[in-house]
Amino acid sequence: MQHAHALPDDLKACHTLIVEQATALLNLTATREQLSQENEELQLTIQKLLARLRGHRSERSVDPNQQQLDFGDNLNDAAVQDGLADAAAEAEQILQENTVRRTLKKRQPRTEELPAHLPRYEVTAAVPPYQQHCEEHGPRQIIGYDRTETLEFERPKLRVRVTKYPKFVCPDQPQCGVVEPARPAALVEGDRYDTSVAAEIIVAKYAYHLPTYRQQDWFAGSGWMPQRSTLLNILTNAAYVLERLYLHYADQVRTAPVIPTDETGVMLLLPPEIPAAREGDAKSRRIHEVLSAARAENKSHVSARMWAYRSLGPAGANVFDFSVSRHRDGPQDFLANYTGTLLGDCYSGFQSIVLASDQRIVRAACHAHARRYVVEAREYHPLEAAQLLAWYRQLYDVEDLARGKSAEEVLALRRAQSVPIMAQMRAWLDSDAARLALPKSRLGEAVRYLRNQWAALTVFLEDGRVPIDNNETEQLMKQA
Repeated sequence: MQHAHALPDDLKACHTLIVEQATALLNLTATREQLSQENEELQLTIQKLLARLRGHRSERSVDPNQQQLDFGDNLNDAAVQDGLADAAAEAEQILQENTVRRTLKKRQPRTEELPAHLPRYEVTAAVPPYQQHCEEHGPRQIIGYDRTETLEFERPKLRVRVTKYPKFVCPDQPQCGVVEPARPAALVEGDRYDTSVAAEIIVAKYAYHLPTYRQQDWFAGSGWMPQRSTLLNILTNAAYVLERLYLHYADQVRTAPVIPTDETGVMLLLPPEIPAAREGDAKSRRIHEVLSAARAENKSHVSARMWAYRSLGPAGANVFDFSVSRHRDGPQDFLANYTGTLLGDCYSGFQSIVLASDQRIVRAACHAHARRYVVEAREYHPLEAAQLLAWYRQLYDVEDLARGKSAEEVLALRRAQSVPIMAQMRAWLDSDAARLALPKSRLGEAVRYLRNQWAALTVFLEDGRVPIDNNETEQLMKQA
């Protein structure tokens, strides 16, 4: 604040002073907005951390049309005190009645019957001779048996199969040579390890998450102590054999009219030797580039990605594809010749794939992702978020009604009920209430996401086979 005696006398100096004061005021306003935005982000981070600490994150919203109950938060009110006293007395009476009722009620016998599908064999208990023979009446007669069932565990057994290949010759005719049957192709050279061993290694590693070095002890408990390199060699050869099966399921997924997809991060340790790029193989070239760059930066690992692709329907399949980065080479290679709808998040690489597909691929967006932006905005914009969440609640009510129906019935139901709801949401996004939201605020981010992804978010209104969200595919990552 300038004192009166410090104010300049000439007009030009006054104008300069006014400009300086206005600039300072604008800078102060911008600083306050920035601090307010940072404070909002910090508060949201605290809320997320508290939600994780307390348990499962809930995205439930409050219906603006739902009246709220008065739970009597003012404990000093006399009526509240009387009500609490009555409630305590009633609770004590109920507790006593339930205690007496439990005492009088007969306790149900506890049964621990073993599963009926398990194989059973019978043995007869050994009976001492003095119990089989009576000194007064002679041999005793069996009148029946008491039966007990005991669960046994038998450790996995290893055994060696010795295959003999007969050799034939013509007597006294050495020119004919020796003839023996052809040996079948083996998983490992020399046919030393059966496919059952490979199956056990694969299941232990990928189903039970048992590292290779721990599998050494697992097999040692059955009498065979393999080298870690032996287990890895068997695993590598099994992957080579199973590649055809993977390609079959991948082709099956690519025949589906709709493919939901998702990805998650995986830490990939750098191998001792960087694999060379194969000529004409874009994926191997990308692997070589990423791993070589990481080695040049003295990194021990890279952030790789595991992609999941699903085909919907009772005969559907789930296919996982690994890539060394989130670069679009992964899904672009998998979807090279695909024609249909791709359902996923707002990953920018999907848009590039769609543009390069020459309209063979239609991109559909996940409403669960869009709704999540709105949920994160309700802490600071409760009225606007509540309205958007109310529309989402109506959309999901329609999906509940559509569950189990044919694609044609689902499409008819969505056109009748979901299209008007989406029209109301679009009208609100174009209204002044949405335009006034600060771009960097949580509400502004939700509005921007909905606007930018609107075309993809409305694809489910045009095809009854397209799910409203991608939640089921996301669950695959938790099961893998």
